[in-house]
Amino acid sequence: MLFQDIKTERDLSLLKRRVLADKGLYERILRVRSEMHNIEGKHSSVVKIWPQNSTLIKVSEAHKMPTNAEILAFYRELVSLGEEPLSPDAELVMKKLKTRSNSGVAVVSLLTKPFPCPGRCTYCPTEENMPKSYLSKEPAAARALANNFDPYDQVTNRLLALEINGHNTDKIEMIVIGGTWSFYHPKYQEEFLAECFRACNNFSHTPPTSGTLEVGGVQTAKGEKSLAEMQTENETAGARIIGLSIETRPDYITTYEIERLRALGVTKVEIGVQHLDDAILKLTKRDMKIAVVMKATERLRNAGLKVVYHMMPNLPGSTPERDIAMFGELFSGEDFQPDMLKVYPCMVLEGSELFETWKHGLPAASMAQAGCFKPYTDEELIRVLAGAKKQVPKYVRIIRVIRDIPATYIQAGSKISNLRQWLLADMKKNRWQCKCIRCREVRGVVVDPAKFPLTRAEYRTKTGREIFLSFEELNEGKLASFLRLRLPDKRGEEFTGTALDVLRDAALVRELHTYGQLIPIGAEGTQSQHVGFGKQLLIEAERIAREAGYKKLAIISGIGVREYYRKRGYALEGTYMVKYL
Repeated sequence: MLFQDIKTERDLSLLKRRVLADKGLYERILRVRSEMHNIEGKHSSVVKIWPQNSTLIKVSEAHKMPTNAEILAFYRELVSLGEEPLSPDAELVMKKLKTRSNSGVAVVSLLTKPFPCPGRCTYCPTEENMPKSYLSKEPAAARALANNFDPYDQVTNRLLALEINGHNTDKIEMIVIGGTWSFYHPKYQEEFLAECFRACNNFSHTPPTSGTLEVGGVQTAKGEKSLAEMQTENETAGARIIGLSIETRPDYITTYEIERLRALGVTKVEIGVQHLDDAILKLTKRDMKIAVVMKATERLRNAGLKVVYHMMPNLPGSTPERDIAMFGELFSGEDFQPDMLKVYPCMVLEGSELFETWKHGLPAASMAQAGCFKPYTDEELIRVLAGAKKQVPKYVRIIRVIRDIPATYIQAGSKISNLRQWLLADMKKNRWQCKCIRCREVRGVVVDPAKFPLTRAEYRTKTGREIFLSFEELNEGKLASFLRLRLPDKRGEEFTGTALDVLRDAALVRELHTYGQLIPIGAEGTQSQHVGFGKQLLIEAERIAREAGYKKLAIISGIGVREYYRKRGYALEGTYMVKYL
């Protein structure tokens, strides 16, 4: 047996060398390599499977060391032929970029087409044929450009890439990035997301034990079905969209916009906040005040949506001390309290107004007293990010701490791409620990429910109470599962007469998530996704809502999770899954 004893990366490396040295085994690898290379030619609906600079699959000279993807495909072929038994340990070792699905879902990011932006922010670069602020050599942008920004091809190609590297694709978190979503034409928005759902509905694959991948099954043509029809179809599709997020500006968040977002299937909204100082926002031409952020956040939260803040330390006019204090302000009162953070330290990028200011040593246009812009040193930036992470509470997830911009674009500012590793080293050296969700999630380990008791954290925002229920390990605080329950003060009265009227007298479940190694839908296992944590959290949320006097519980369910809630007594009302208490 080739794979029975594969437990570590070293074991896998030794196996690759054995395959390379064995003529018969290597001939089989070459056949697998050829099949993988020809996937693009088998499916005429796919414009380009991989960007031209991709190193994922390339046919090269003889005796090239097999890649993880090739070894994984070979393993699947052997299992399908009965020549090798299933080996979950070996599969985990062969999986490339294991964190892609360790959080319980497979993430698919795609870009909208190039389009004008309503903003004039000084730090934002403009590149021809790209959405505002995005650069063509960023990983997700490069994939989008290779596929001519076609959403169907972007999604299909990404699913194929995930599959071929060992990731299950039955639970998809779809992240739409690009320009300001709310500034695009409504017709384009609907057509774009319809193609995302169509790609997932059309995407099917042979069982994981097979050595081949196929895009097949009943194929729906473009425009054949409406967005609503494809959403319904996705409820039971092979690749279900269990979460859908978009990026927009806080000043575009109105009740009407939220109604539209819900009809599109959006469950999470990322808003560009950047800083909490109105003077700094004015200096950088953000054309927005922080009061707008507060109102937008509450509107989104009272509709059950998850809220992500984009924050930018190192903006002109700020200081390391001011930035550290800013992160404390996010969670010290009732005004903000975002659910998640993306941190984008300011960099001087060619094509931005800030680049011209920096290049010529000019003072800031509207605040000359701020002086010329000088980016933080790496040491200063590490201090700011460490200071930020130390203040983030246990119910917040830090999605990223730096934007993945190739160093060739950066004219000034930090070029450290692995800031998380630097922060981990700082934690170890200075003996502190980040409490954010991302740092605590269990990530595929086997969970003993007896060691993960139910815990509760509560905090207030301007217009309601937030209750964070979670199953956490007693000693280290590792997180296996959590639920965000909102008890709004107005009980949905602000939505009377709108499409969100279903939220009247409703408590809200804004997020339910179980971490661990992603397990295919219907599969059994000992990881945290299959020990009933989600069901227990729902029962507790229902109890709390009932005792607080709410008539029903409404869940902002992703389209692909509706079946899960139906099995637990919920029914679709409007765009929410609802149970009367």
